[in-house]
Amino acid sequence: MIYFDNAASSYPKPESVAAAVAFWLRKNGANPGRSGHRLSLEAGELVYDTRKMICDIFGADEPECVAFVPNATYGLNMLIQGLLHSGDHAVTTDLEHNSVLRPLKLLSERGVEFDVAKVDLYNDNRTVQNILDKIKENTKLIVCTQCSNVCGKVMPLRQISGALPDSVRLVVDGAQGAGIVPINLKRDGIDYYCAPSHKGIMGPQGCGFVVVLNDAPMPLIVGGTGSESFSLSQPDYLPDLLESGTLPTPVISGMKEGLKFIKNVGIEKIFAKKISLVRRMYAELDSVEGVIKYIDPEKSLFAGVACFNIEGSHSDSVAAYLAENGVCVRSGIHCAPLFHRKMGTEKIGMVRASFGYYNTINDINSFIKILKKY
Repeated sequence: MIYFDNAASSYPKPESVAAAVAFWLRKNGANPGRSGHRLSLEAGELVYDTRKMICDIFGADEPECVAFVPNATYGLNMLIQGLLHSGDHAVTTDLEHNSVLRPLKLLSERGVEFDVAKVDLYNDNRTVQNILDKIKENTKLIVCTQCSNVCGKVMPLRQISGALPDSVRLVVDGAQGAGIVPINLKRDGIDYYCAPSHKGIMGPQGCGFVVVLNDAPMPLIVGGTGSESFSLSQPDYLPDLLESGTLPTPVISGMKEGLKFIKNVGIEKIFAKKISLVRRMYAELDSVEGVIKYIDPEKSLFAGVACFNIEGSHSDSVAAYLAENGVCVRSGIHCAPLFHRKMGTEKIGMVRASFGYYNTINDINSFIKILKKY
């Protein structure tokens, strides 16, 4: 099998990730932060250590600013819905996932305005200016992906944040960038960042995190936190404000091992490898008859994702053929409708091959041989 669907979920995982999840399921089923016995304290220590590791890798100071959430979609909803109110305005881009677009659309029915700025795939200065041109007096948030889930375009986040007025906050969707594209939240001026465990971080599915470096959003849900239990109001301090209910300790243990893995390898090395694989894939696609390429990876930074079509075929048909021949890719719209409208592929979608740390040049060579027989 050739697994080129890492933008959906990374596979295979490091062995240490599976071992950590199994260990916590077998040896410690306690609830972190709820009891004073040894098992609960050990679980709480694991959770705290994982917060610290996230701060270390992504450039934040206080572990308390890291809140665990079920997934990146939940985290984005919590930030967008928790920070925007009737009368506010937000700006997003035409590369965004529906995890950004749908919350904004929902809020537009409740008195929040939003505009979409065009991303120039090869001119970051123009992209930044397009965002600035959309800002109004009541603009509160810019919501922007770190890295496109369809084409892999790496966004100029530091350039964007440095150009924003002081009153405008930057929310970054790190679903495709976390663990892949180097970032330092404080240095790069990121106010809010969210990411899942199961993609570039190489952890299991079922958990994600948000990093809050500015005013805290209102929580999506409230309930048991293990703190301030006599109060009927949610605690007003982080991370308790944003964490109601039992945390998934076994999944967090796997996330921690994934974080260790990418730290030991080095995000810069991972980033360089994924850029290299993308460039090799596009170069090899030139040898496939009827291939349609949408991106030139020599003109800008595109990390980990290659998208294409075969002339005369729907992307689903190509993906089905590849699946029958042991290749895992994704086809269709990829939950990013504005990007497909931008590229003129809203009717046929695209075939997306997304690379993980364990993919090799040999995988690409084998893939091309299979694709040539389509």
